[in-house]
Amino acid sequence: MADNFELRDYQIKVSDFIISTLDRSGHAAFEAPTGSGKTIMGLHASITYARAHDLKIVYLTRTNSQQDQVINELRILAPRLGIKAVGFQGRYNLCPLYREVEGREEFSSDSLSRFCNSRKKKVIEGNQGACRFFNWKVRHESTMTHLFTTMPKVEEFAQYAEENTFCPYESLKHASTQADLVIMPYAYFLNRDISDRFLARWGVSRDRIIVVMDEAHNLMDAARDISSYSLNINLINLAEREAKESGDPMLLGNTRTTDICEALRNAILDLVKDLLKEREEAGIRYEDFRGYVATGARIRSDEFEKVLTAMYDLGESICDVKEKEGRVPRSHILNLAARILIWSDNSDEKYIQILSREKEGNIESYCIEPDDVLRPLMESFTIHMSGTLEPFDAYRNITGFGKMEMMKLGDIFPQENRLILYDDSISTKFDEMDGANIGRICGIIENLASGLNRKTAVFFPSYRLMEMIIDHGIGLDPLIEDKGMKQNQLMALISRYRKGTRPLFAVMGGADI
Repeated sequence: MADNFELRDYQIKVSDFIISTLDRSGHAAFEAPTGSGKTIMGLHASITYARAHDLKIVYLTRTNSQQDQVINELRILAPRLGIKAVGFQGRYNLCPLYREVEGREEFSSDSLSRFCNSRKKKVIEGNQGACRFFNWKVRHESTMTHLFTTMPKVEEFAQYAEENTFCPYESLKHASTQADLVIMPYAYFLNRDISDRFLARWGVSRDRIIVVMDEAHNLMDAARDISSYSLNINLINLAEREAKESGDPMLLGNTRTTDICEALRNAILDLVKDLLKEREEAGIRYEDFRGYVATGARIRSDEFEKVLTAMYDLGESICDVKEKEGRVPRSHILNLAARILIWSDNSDEKYIQILSREKEGNIESYCIEPDDVLRPLMESFTIHMSGTLEPFDAYRNITGFGKMEMMKLGDIFPQENRLILYDDSISTKFDEMDGANIGRICGIIENLASGLNRKTAVFFPSYRLMEMIIDHGIGLDPLIEDKGMKQNQLMALISRYRKGTRPLFAVMGGADI
């Protein structure tokens, strides 16, 4: 593949399988254990096939840490192969202007896109102050040279852009049109509207790209997340406050915006009381929700969608006003109305709505069959790779890739390099977790962590058990994975673990890093 670059025999075998399978069916999958080099195998196969067939490559990752790993490998490969590769993320992570204008509030991708396009238009028309970051440096040759020669991670490039006062998002967007390979999040590419615009800028159709899916066992969850949403009391309260600030307009007859917000809030609270009783959650139908709201708002059920449409239009007008004022065009009223209108159109076969006591009352809409999200992937060549794809037939069926061929890489690590020990004198069953048993577990952990004289990570079956061990008292100073950690906090924790000597306490299946 490249000078001074050599794959192991099993890596060549997997790469050859992928290349031949792409020729036959267009869709290949392989399962390989952690440490086997899945990233390098996926890159080798996709780059080799892309070069032979004049294709572009989209490499999808679920997390930023996975994206960084791909960039680490490409820093070695890209210069030797003469390919251009770039990492990419959305505006929310990269736009330097909206944080100055609005602080650190959360905004949808649509509202940020609208805000950005408005500011860029003003700059192009001659108002350089509309966005000082959208300047000549964004597309300058020196910026592109820096990107393609140093292969910075996205966070590193954002820091570079901040130091040199230009927009990293616009630079990466421009660089991606010149790239042979772009690494981006699942959520970005699985959004059909966003990926269509991206491919149009790139100048390629879906049948001329290879999509590599890292940790592909996350594919269904990522697709479901794109199509799922929630409706809760907090969102209704925000919309009600926005309505008051906007003069509380009439929506239908004598019904004001705040009247609908109050009816929506009371409907959720009453449904929690009437449907849940002693339960924590239960399924809910749109017709039942609409009936409760209509009764509370004193409108006919068949008028509810008219009210929602009027709310949506009101939200659009609020966005227009904010846009003219130079603010991010976001509206809680628009967001609230849009979610309920989506619910009204959702198929009962593909979605399920769950009412729970969370956040005083929360309705979560789960997409259980995200085939509409996954279908565009089937127009491209695809490579699915993970350490956990079995059972293969189930993965093939639930993702819809019926013609996909799969390969499992077996045990590649020498038996003499592994030491597996089992202590049957202790138990982690909850009903056996008395003081004596917890003390024995603490002792074992302490002896291992202090006696091995090397980095130690302790993985617990649950957060509850980990808390019990810590509360009991243990003679260590561990780094601890908290249940509510955000990704940036988790990555900072992992970095401290790698650089230091303290053991790490974490939970099996807890955080996705």
